[in-house]
Amino acid sequence: MIAILARRAALTALSAFVAFPIHAQTAPKSKSDPGAESVTLERPVVFEITPTSGSLKETVQKGQQLTWRRHSSPNDPRFQVTNIAVAFLRNESAGEVKMTFGGKISSVGGFHTTDEVKLNVIVRTKGGASIYSWSPGISAKCIDNNQPLVPLVHKLPNDIAANVFTNVGSVEISEYRDPNFPRIKVRRCNP
Repeated sequence: MIAILARRAALTALSAFVAFPIHAQTAPKSKSDPGAESVTLERPVVFEITPTSGSLKETVQKGQQLTWRRHSSPNDPRFQVTNIAVAFLRNESAGEVKMTFGGKISSVGGFHTTDEVKLNVIVRTKGGASIYSWSPGISAKCIDNNQPLVPLVHKLPNDIAANVFTNVGSVEISEYRDPNFPRIKVRRCNP
C-alpha cells in the first residue's frame, strides 16, 4: 500500500513538471543603441588598508587606477578612475562605520557612459578572506578630465561594522558582474 502511494506521489510530482515546463531565465536585453560600444575593465585593483588614526583607516596609494577599454579592442581606453581612495570611518559612540569611495574620473578620447557603472568593492582581511562587499555606482561625462567624483558614502550594518573595521586588511575594486546586469556601454561625445 505504501509503495503504491509513493508511486502515485512520484507520478503526480512528475506530471507537475510536465504540465509546467521549467525554462532558464535569460538576461534582460539592453536597449539597442547603434552608437554605443561595449567596454570592459582592464583589470581589478587591490589596495592595502592602513590605520590613519584610531577611528580612520584608508587605502594606501600606489598609483592604481581603473581603466575601461573598448571590448573588441583592448588598446582603446574609453574612461578611467585615478587617485582612488576608500576609507573606513568609525564612530564608536554610535557603534557605526561608514565606508567612503572617491577618486578622479576622466573621459578618454571623448566618450561618456550611457548608464551608471556599478563597481564591486570587496573588503578583505589581511589573510585575503572576503568579509564585506559594496556596489557603488559612477558615471563618466564628456567634460570629465581628472574631475573629482562626489564621494560616495555607505553605512555598514551595525551588527558587522566593528568586525569589518577591526579586520579590514585590503580592498579589491572590480567591475560588477551579474548575468542580469547589462554590459557597460559608452558613447562618443558630440563634437
